[in-house]
Amino acid sequence: MKWNLSARCLILSLAILIVLLLHSDACLAQDARPEVKPEPPSAETLEKRKEALAHAQQGQALLKQKDWKSAITEFEKSIELQPENSMLHYLLSVACLEDSQASRSWIEIRKAVLLDAENKRAAQDFLKFWSFFDRKGILNVGTPEVEVLKLLGKPDSQRENKDETQLVYGFMWLNFRNASLYAVIDTRKLSAKDMVAVKSMKFHLGDPWREGYRMMNSTNALTEFVIPPETVQNYQQLFSTQRLFKLGEQLSARDMMNRMKSLVEKSYQLEEWNVIEDGEDDILYEWRVAKGDKTPAQHEISRVVRGSRDMHRLAYVMRKQPLKSADREQWINRLKSAQLILAHPETANLTAAQKQELADQLKQKSREIIEKQLQYIRDGDVAAMKPYFTERVRKFITKASLKQATEQAESAKPDELVHDIEILEIDGSLQAKIKMKNGRTLTTLLPVNGRWEADTIWFE
Repeated sequence: MKWNLSARCLILSLAILIVLLLHSDACLAQDARPEVKPEPPSAETLEKRKEALAHAQQGQALLKQKDWKSAITEFEKSIELQPENSMLHYLLSVACLEDSQASRSWIEIRKAVLLDAENKRAAQDFLKFWSFFDRKGILNVGTPEVEVLKLLGKPDSQRENKDETQLVYGFMWLNFRNASLYAVIDTRKLSAKDMVAVKSMKFHLGDPWREGYRMMNSTNALTEFVIPPETVQNYQQLFSTQRLFKLGEQLSARDMMNRMKSLVEKSYQLEEWNVIEDGEDDILYEWRVAKGDKTPAQHEISRVVRGSRDMHRLAYVMRKQPLKSADREQWINRLKSAQLILAHPETANLTAAQKQELADQLKQKSREIIEKQLQYIRDGDVAAMKPYFTERVRKFITKASLKQATEQAESAKPDELVHDIEILEIDGSLQAKIKMKNGRTLTTLLPVNGRWEADTIWFE
């Protein structure tokens, strides 16, 4: 791995940093009960601190002399005496990077941020590594887990849950489904409450759009879509959906748009800003910027909708100029048709009207999915079919079962297979029965991790 950073270690006041950290317990977790005074350090502990400080100061001197290997040795000796000191791991990471040991530097910077999430210098260098991985495209949706491990190395920890895996690198989580990357999560100051959406924007892109990148941090959740083979690193068209935490409680949609306009004006050469449909809590607008020294020209059409808690944003970006009038009109209509809906109706106490609204939404979505599944049956695509069904029945989806259903798939029509939806509440949980035109039940949908999955095999 090639990595190039300036010799910032030579201009930092390292001596001050080392003295502060080696003579303080601030880098360690403090007792949650302030009334209980900590035991004074023993003579042995004080001696270790003194010796660790001496090695760290010697490492500092060697860094100034650009004697990287000797500096590494001194920091290693210091860490042996103070293994839980975040700043020492950070300094070792700096020395390793200057010595072209990028892989080891990456390991040490992760140790530094795990020991102290408030170590700002370590966090900054960690994010420089992370940005490098991001530019490589390794953090895009769909990247095989094996490829991520090949570049990022062994994770700091790993969690498994059925067909889902979570790899932890420092304060970043990488979530995988069926061994493919699904989402990137920056856990710093991220609230568990914010992770769960109250409402979300329902929209339809269809083929050939695919999810390119999905991330969440303490301020927002973002998903970006591209048309393959384009990527979020290199695209002509991009569609984004974004949920900005708690801003719905603080701002109107118009206020949010004005904030974004200020940011655009500071960063780009703005050529046009046009409000297409104005509203206090729902606003549709567009803007164009000229090509800059480091940024391409682009035309963006956005819609911002205020929710009860969060702010919701949809945006289409085209870099190929000019955007054709017909294409512009199409995207305006697409953005207008998006709806703000309950994100997890299966956990809510729904009124009769809300149940009917959910049934109507599921009917449209189920017809779209059934149309895809009919094609998967004709193609014999087992892997594509399985995610639409609960884990209980996935084992019954095989090449043989799809082949047997081919004749049925040739004549089946989605609107006849999905004629109506019946929403049921059983033991406090919602279910959705898909009714065919002949009145029989096609299958039953169950809510699983925020999505609806069929609990029976509907094809024969």
